[in-house]
Amino acid sequence: MSPKKIIFFLTSISFLLILALPGYCSEKPTCAILLFHPDMASSNIYESQMLSNKYAELIDRLDMFEVIDFNEVADTLKNKNALDLEKTCTDLGCALKIGNKLNADFVIYGIIGNVGSLFSLDTTLVNVAGGNETQHAVYDFEGTKEEFAKNAPAENIKSLFGVNEIPAGQEPPVPEIIVTTEPEKTVQIDEVPAPPAEEPKKLHFGPRLGIGASNDGVEYGGGFEVQFSQLSFQFLLNPDGFASGLSFYLHKKGNSPFLSIVSSYYDTKNNGGDEIGRIYGVLLGYRITLDNYVQKDLAKHINARVGLGAGYVNWDLTGVKEGNEKQSDEEFIPIFEFTLGYMF
Repeated sequence: MSPKKIIFFLTSISFLLILALPGYCSEKPTCAILLFHPDMASSNIYESQMLSNKYAELIDRLDMFEVIDFNEVADTLKNKNALDLEKTCTDLGCALKIGNKLNADFVIYGIIGNVGSLFSLDTTLVNVAGGNETQHAVYDFEGTKEEFAKNAPAENIKSLFGVNEIPAGQEPPVPEIIVTTEPEKTVQIDEVPAPPAEEPKKLHFGPRLGIGASNDGVEYGGGFEVQFSQLSFQFLLNPDGFASGLSFYLHKKGNSPFLSIVSSYYDTKNNGGDEIGRIYGVLLGYRITLDNYVQKDLAKHINARVGLGAGYVNWDLTGVKEGNEKQSDEEFIPIFEFTLGYMF
């Protein structure tokens, strides 16, 4: 081949590669939107389908991913004989199993919570190749179920991806639920099915330390916390006494408001006497997990609790001369909690 023909051939190949390169580089990653898990009995599967469908449509408007909605997820798993996998997820392990089965780059799973007129949508973005949770967002709303369904998908997406607006588009159609009385056809599967997905871990425990405060002063202490599902028990101890609490978290993990019933016992020196007291109270607070601010796997285990409430105190004072100090008293006082914990 002559030098001129070689140069012409190489130039043509280079030109074609340059034209093809932008199309290759612009290929968007795939993201599977799983059916949101209805965490409370008052959130049924039909509401989950409507929210998940609208969420997938709004994600598609961002033009960041090739979106796989929950209907496509179910069809793909069926075609790959992976019907034993859960269609909703509440943890990283479950999302990774489905993401790997779909060959998706990212997966978004979510949990719908509802207590009375308080609703929440808790979502997590999972990097399938990296095997980790990269972003997490919670949208809390107080009002009607209809208002929550209208606002939750868009507001959660804005928080999850840090955007101010979502491009306008047509509202997604409400998924049609077809009820049939015909029995489902069974399909004979020759291959051995994959093992079932692991159940979400319900029991967590770990050390806890921090301060408790009232109008009488500040007390430091350390102890532990045990959490089962949304209920939690805390116990803190210091040289003057101990404190315990029973809490209910709105969300099982991550950021969450909580309600706590607390009690404490102390035996300390006061004005030359021996003061023994008992405190019973109620706290409203918020749990904040560190992974919202630090992108490390370790950070999701570390959290802070901040609470404020009121307590009833009953104390007795002995060992002082009569007439100089009150010997006993009963009163209501403000109480405060700030603690740090690590949950396994």
